Amino acid sequence: MTSTLLLSTFLLFGAQDPPPAPGGAAPALDIVELRNGDRLEGRITTCLDGYVEIRLDAGTTVGVGMAQVARVRRGAGGMLPGRAPALRPRSEWFVLHDGNGASVGWLHAAVVVAADGAVQINEEYEFVIGRRRYQVTSLCRADAQLRPVTGYFRERIGEPVLGVALLAPGADGAGDRIVQERIVEATCRGDELHLARLDRSGRSERTLGGAAGATFPLLARELARLPGGALGPVTVFDPVSGELAVRRFLPPRARRVPGDGTAQQVTEITEASAAGRNSEWVDAHQRTLRRELAGPTLVAVPSSEGSARAVVGAARIPGALLREKGGDFGLWVPNPAWRVVDGQPAGQLALACDVHGASIGLARLDHLPGASLDTAAQAVANWFHLLHPGLGIGSRTAATVRDRPALRLEAGGPAAAARATIDVIPHRGAFLVLVCRAPAAAWEELEPDFAFVRASVELDARGLAPELQGPLAETGRRRGG
Repeated sequence: MTSTLLLSTFLLFGAQDPPPAPGGAAPALDIVELRNGDRLEGRITTCLDGYVEIRLDAGTTVGVGMAQVARVRRGAGGMLPGRAPALRPRSEWFVLHDGNGASVGWLHAAVVVAADGAVQINEEYEFVIGRRRYQVTSLCRADAQLRPVTGYFRERIGEPVLGVALLAPGADGAGDRIVQERIVEATCRGDELHLARLDRSGRSERTLGGAAGATFPLLARELARLPGGALGPVTVFDPVSGELAVRRFLPPRARRVPGDGTAQQVTEITEASAAGRNSEWVDAHQRTLRRELAGPTLVAVPSSEGSARAVVGAARIPGALLREKGGDFGLWVPNPAWRVVDGQPAGQLALACDVHGASIGLARLDHLPGASLDTAAQAVANWFHLLHPGLGIGSRTAATVRDRPALRLEAGGPAAAARATIDVIPHRGAFLVLVCRAPAAAWEELEPDFAFVRASVELDARGLAPELQGPLAETGRRRGG
């Protein structure tokens, strides 16, 4: 702590600890960043318009004038030393839907907490993509300090025999021809991970070194669900590849989505890896409202134990992929906050976020054949100004949308009531125009959705047939599925 900080703060004693987090979880510490570069980490006990107090680990409370504070970040620090967050027991059932909205399987996720605080996390799911049925059982055990102990993963892939329908009512896959099956067991031994694998080739064992601090994906995901549970980059044992891998858990985002005729506050938790990214939406009671297993191509929607299996093949939800009528391009719906705007003419697609009055539009621009990208961008800027005279274009920069060079126009600014980005993209001798528009007050919340759309927009007809994404896609490619 610098002398400047010592002169500008005073010490207080006897401050009260903040109330415990819901469910007994130990929330992450708060951070106060000062303008001189210092950083205080502890528990914020008072935060007024011109003053903040934070209790440090040593028990000392520091008071700082807000004029000296650059940023206050609640729950952005580490955990209290010697204390493990508390996981809640839970049991949730889901129906799995593919990118077209069809119900193709089921999922059961559970957390069991023993009397001594040790936990077991279970996950079992089954789904059908094409002619193949995937059956997966995964579990891990951790001690009372939530340190990983053992992990188990079983994957079974089957195909129908003699043309038997995979999704016939009551079908359980008992008559499938098994094309792949494997079991992987992992045991933590200090800084090493002992692995035993059983497949059609027999049993094999090996040891992975450099596993200090590594955990299992199920455990990491549960910790990310806790209040203040942003984990950042985490090393996990990936049972699909059989190796250690890095996954990032982005800071949880509070947002609103439609629900029961009104806007519902949820927390969005996003897990990213080299294979892709998946998100989960959790309500204020820690119930999962929606979860991605393979991006928007395999989505879990809450159900009950009695009906999760029964509705497979019968239930539908709105599809995640919106196709242009001529099949030339498409948009993936980012998440439940967005809905498809029906009735668009050929060459146009539109999504709406009713909670915030935001929109995403993708349209083909046919009347500038042979024009350069710069000329097309200027024409689009003129067109946008006519439609939105109060939303001036502030900048124009080179960009890449999927694998194509594009020009990005940005409209509005910090003082504007609304903001927009307009991407002009070459496409089959013409141009596509992608417009993302939202009120300025909602821009920060919706900007990751806009980034998702730019990263996933389908510019080729081959992309309009939904396929598995993320870790499950790697499984399918290796198996020839």
